[in-house]
Amino acid sequence: MKRAWSLVIVLLGIALAAGLGWMAASNIRSPTQVALETQPPQPSLITVEVERTELVADVITRADIGYDDPVFLSLSGSLGGVSTSPIVTSARQKGDEIVEGEVAVEVSGRPVFLLEGDIPVYRDLLPQAEGPDVLQFESALHRLGYLSEDPDEVWTPATETAVEAWYGAAGYQANGLSEAEQQQLDAAEEAVTLAEKAVESARDRQSDAEDRLDLAIRQEENARYDLAEAEDTLKEAGVGPDPDDVRRARAALTSAEESAMFVELDVDRTLAAARRAIIDAEAHRERTAVSYTRAVGRWESARMGVHPDTGSPPTGADLESLRQEADIAEAELETAERLIVEAYQDLDRREVETNATLRDASDGLADAQSALNDLLEPPDLDAQERAVEAAGQSLDDASAAIETARSAIEDARADLEDARENVKTAQEDLAELEAELGTWVPAGEVIFLERLPVRVDLVTADTGSIVSGSFMTVTGSKLAIRGSVSDTDVALVREEGVVFIDDPLLVEPLPGEIREVADRPGTNNVASSRYYLEIIATDIPDDLVGSNVKVVIPVGGTAGEVLAVPAAALSATADGSSRVEVQNPDETTRFIRVEPGLSADGLVEITPLDGEITEGDLVVVGVAS
Repeated sequence: MKRAWSLVIVLLGIALAAGLGWMAASNIRSPTQVALETQPPQPSLITVEVERTELVADVITRADIGYDDPVFLSLSGSLGGVSTSPIVTSARQKGDEIVEGEVAVEVSGRPVFLLEGDIPVYRDLLPQAEGPDVLQFESALHRLGYLSEDPDEVWTPATETAVEAWYGAAGYQANGLSEAEQQQLDAAEEAVTLAEKAVESARDRQSDAEDRLDLAIRQEENARYDLAEAEDTLKEAGVGPDPDDVRRARAALTSAEESAMFVELDVDRTLAAARRAIIDAEAHRERTAVSYTRAVGRWESARMGVHPDTGSPPTGADLESLRQEADIAEAELETAERLIVEAYQDLDRREVETNATLRDASDGLADAQSALNDLLEPPDLDAQERAVEAAGQSLDDASAAIETARSAIEDARADLEDARENVKTAQEDLAELEAELGTWVPAGEVIFLERLPVRVDLVTADTGSIVSGSFMTVTGSKLAIRGSVSDTDVALVREEGVVFIDDPLLVEPLPGEIREVADRPGTNNVASSRYYLEIIATDIPDDLVGSNVKVVIPVGGTAGEVLAVPAAALSATADGSSRVEVQNPDETTRFIRVEPGLSADGLVEITPLDGEITEGDLVVVGVAS
């Protein structure tokens, strides 16, 4: 028992001595050890893992929701045909929406239209006007569908036609000519008409003179022929008849006398034969009449019961035979009477024919005698000389008529040229006047606003009041969201780009569209380093009107997940390319050249150009001391 306790005591002593020795050794350091412990620790690399994620970049700004700034409308000039104080004859109501081309107010019966444009009205738009304000006006007519041609800077007749259609569709008469201008135009048109009539008159005179010239030339030709004939006749009359002609005329007379004699003899014979035929026909009739009387008596006797030849009663055959004899005798009598009629008719015909033959023979004899007498009669030289003189006078008259007609043609041609020149001058004057006096638009009947439609906020000139100054206040008819972006972000946004409006009052962000991005900083009362931004959206709650809201503008994103590292992991090389430093498993590092892409939320998309890098690899972003 005592030995056991002694062993325990010895072991405790050994343990105590060992503990005291360790403590002494721990607190006692050599100079070298002390020097090492006082040096700074080795620096360590700060790394992060390479991510595979989808990047989305947004531009975030704040904007105010409200209507366009109010615009005070007033007349830009005088109204067409209004010389008295301008009085409102028809006014809009507060809250009305006015679209492009509509009438904002009617003053003294004349419309005041609203059109969209930047150039304010500063003059009346008259025919032949030129300038950018004409282009702006024609562009509005083109948008409204009244001008089919491409707009330009020249007021043309097509512009006037479009204006007339535009005014007419609104129920108004376009501004045209005044009474004095219409009279002036009528006078110019009358001058053209008179000049054209003068041309027709000169043309008629020329045509008439040309006809008279043609007639005079034909008359001269006839007169020359008549003169030649008269001269030849006079020459022949002075020589006397040709013996051969006289001989032939005497022979013709002798032949005519013999012919007349033979004709008379033939006529006598012909008529005598016709008369003998009548006598023969009458004698034949007498004989047939006797035979007819005898045959009828014989038949009558038989009918009375006594045969004319035997004295006994006739038989039936005897009666028939005697009746036939009577019929034959009657037919022969009728033929004889017809022959008498024909004989008389033949005599009449022969008398007519022979009389005509006798007249012809007599006329031929007279003509032959007259021809011989004309040849043997002494010539009348005075008559022939008078004929020559008359023919010469006709020739002189025809020649004078030719000269007169030619002179008239020259005068008519000169008149025609003058008349044509007068027509040209009158037409030019009319065209110039028409160009100056066509349809026009007074400055007071059009107001250009930068943006339409607008909403009527206040009517300051009611119906019946005199217009002096502003007659109406309007604002944009649609709500707009107005804000700005920094000069560093402006390149990322574009007009018609999609945005999202966010506010605690909204259940979810409201989509919208960028309507305008200013082309320079500091416009529309924004800071000099920021660019004005205007956004439109539909279904904006009334509670947000007048509020300042958050606007998120998505400006880019990756097509799916990509490798991404913090921007601090990228460094530049001497040649300007980018690289990342990747830590190996053994804590050594390697550099990999990469192509940076989209940057969003502190991360940058990378694409390795040499070497490999994968999701989860560690890239160096800094060094910890």
